[in-house]
Amino acid sequence: MNKSLTRIYRLIALLLITVATAEAQNENYVLKIGNRTINSKEFAQTYQKLLQSDSIRKDNQKEFINNYINYKLVVYAAERMGKDTTRAFREEIDTYRKELANPYLVDKQVLEKLIQESYERMREEVRVAQIFIPLAKNASPADTMAAYNELRALRARITKGESFEQLAKTNSKDTYSAIKGGDLGFLSVLENNYTFETAAYNTPKGEMSIPFRSNKGFHLIKVLDRHSFRGKVKLAHILVSLAPNASSDEAAVAKKKIDEAYEYLKRNEPFEGVCRAFSEDPRTKDNGGVMNRFWDAGTLIDQKIVETVFALKEKNDYTLPIQTSLGWHIFRLIEKKSLPKYDEMAPFIRQKINADASRNVIIKNNLVKRLQKDNNFQETVSVKQEAIDNFYKDRIGSEDYLSKTLFTINQSVSTVKDFYTFVTKHQRQLAKLKALDEKTPQDWYDLFVENQNLRFEEANLEVKFPEFRADIQEYREGILQKQMLNDNVFEKSLDSLAQVKFYNQHIDQYQYTHRVLAKVITSDRKETLEQAKTLLAKAPYPMNRRFPDIYFEKDKSAFSADAQKMLYDLNIILLKNRDYVVEVTGNSDPEEQESISAERAKKAVNLLINSGVSPMRIIEKDDGKYKPVSKTDRSKNSRIGIRFLSDSMEDVVKRFNALKPNSLSAEEGYFKKDENEYLGAVEWTLGEKNINVKGRFVSVNIQKVEEPRTKTFKEARGQVTRDYQKQLSDEWLNQLKAKYPLTINESEIQRVLD
Repeated sequence: MNKSLTRIYRLIALLLITVATAEAQNENYVLKIGNRTINSKEFAQTYQKLLQSDSIRKDNQKEFINNYINYKLVVYAAERMGKDTTRAFREEIDTYRKELANPYLVDKQVLEKLIQESYERMREEVRVAQIFIPLAKNASPADTMAAYNELRALRARITKGESFEQLAKTNSKDTYSAIKGGDLGFLSVLENNYTFETAAYNTPKGEMSIPFRSNKGFHLIKVLDRHSFRGKVKLAHILVSLAPNASSDEAAVAKKKIDEAYEYLKRNEPFEGVCRAFSEDPRTKDNGGVMNRFWDAGTLIDQKIVETVFALKEKNDYTLPIQTSLGWHIFRLIEKKSLPKYDEMAPFIRQKINADASRNVIIKNNLVKRLQKDNNFQETVSVKQEAIDNFYKDRIGSEDYLSKTLFTINQSVSTVKDFYTFVTKHQRQLAKLKALDEKTPQDWYDLFVENQNLRFEEANLEVKFPEFRADIQEYREGILQKQMLNDNVFEKSLDSLAQVKFYNQHIDQYQYTHRVLAKVITSDRKETLEQAKTLLAKAPYPMNRRFPDIYFEKDKSAFSADAQKMLYDLNIILLKNRDYVVEVTGNSDPEEQESISAERAKKAVNLLINSGVSPMRIIEKDDGKYKPVSKTDRSKNSRIGIRFLSDSMEDVVKRFNALKPNSLSAEEGYFKKDENEYLGAVEWTLGEKNINVKGRFVSVNIQKVEEPRTKTFKEARGQVTRDYQKQLSDEWLNQLKAKYPLTINESEIQRVLD
């Protein structure tokens, strides 16, 4: 962090402590620790925050008071020891401060306006076509005017009667849309450059915009269609693959196959069964063809699909066979939902806007303008011009103009030298990232002005915003408490010799009563119970959750960008579900080399391990060439398969109960006599017992019977550690209370609590 800015932070912190001390002397106090006074206002703020979160009730007020006093005592002791002056502490608090400052460095009015605008645009679907002329951001005025005039001329020709579609095909440089007459389909709000999106939504149906510039170049757009939002759909499909360059014989075979599938559906055969028999989409065919996402008109790129699927009215309705670039489809409507309410959508829209550079520019520019006014920004125009004129000149560092004042922000001075230093630093950073961006001297100056205004505002947030000051103080004290507890309690409690000594001194507290190790499974149906017993025979247990196969080029084991994204998604699933085990199976086509399937599986496993997944949670398999999935599309055989299992019986139970609530229950572990009603109904001897209790079919498998005994240290270690930490904490707090005497104003505390 910049040293001058760090000094500003320290001065602010000193000022706040001084102010807090002065306030404390003038208010009723609740607590005095050494020379520190905690006033009623600070105590009340903490109390109200916990009260609103339901953390405090009448029956735990005393516990809250005791914890609050201990908390403040520990923080005071940390400050006296200088814990808040260490480099590690400063780095941690500075990192948090920057994160906490971000919401304060946003023009909230402009942000909320953009959120509202985006939501209103979501109410409408707009289909556009474009003619595009690319242009670099730093293009010369001559090149800029040439691109603009080219589109003006094309617009004039269209206005006189020529076809927009034909001129897009011959003149647009957007290779994706040019071949389709410029047709981009329906737009998805927040997925395009803001300038482009605004032009599309501000142009009436059937009309053209004027030529406009985005960060990519110049555009001329025509609005082909616009109507109210038709909602989002979740779909299932049957796919018969057909390459765009397929022969007439291959096309005939594909058409015959999809027509045959359609005939089965017309005879009321289940869609899921027809899908398994005919579909060539390996990701969905075994799941009834269901695609696990919702689609709107903007995300369904093929317009034939858009018009076809949105014509479906009722759940489970299906379409006629429809041909796309992938082949032939039959789509089935699984679910349709309308646009959620504004309050539900606003957080999502806010997140998208914050990640969108084209909208962030608008927000930041408005913020900087406001800050310049609020913080008395004063610019020296003549010095600014001198700085720009000398921007590219060689300098030795002693030139007079370097010390001149470019501008002031509340009397804080920024010089020409500061400006040049800022540019040099940023150019070096961009060079390291190989992301040098050509900017004019004026561009750099504007960026410097923005940077200095934002830094000044950030440095003064504690003074301007009491709530920010309170949050920083709360986090600061939290760091100090964590460090003190770690040094004086947690680290000491990990001493294994001390733990054993504590265990031996308190051995009477660590006893087992009469208990059994058992697996108890119950169901409302005998057939379900038998099925569950098979699935739950041994961990890890098979799951019904599926994950798409990951495909490779022939004889290759390198991951494509899509494959890397899928493995990232797999890693997220495993991180969120700690009981999951994943089975990774390598496969290859009969025409590929022998070792390639094992190599594919190994690389996927290594990537998961390097991403933090324990090797104990991964099962690696190699099926080689023995399980091809397609004879027509051989590329689908070059794959790895992913299967989920779980160490938790609860995941299997959820699978059954999702179809029928309370269909199945399962528990495994040690039980006391009164902990499970079914164990109380059987004799405690080894083996499986099948009984019927209150209409439920029950399997009780007792694997071990134990008489009352003392827990071994290993068995009791978790409880021993917690108890030892409690003893260490109590002893340490008593030492602090002896060292830093407390004065507690109980009447004032009670007044606040009442």
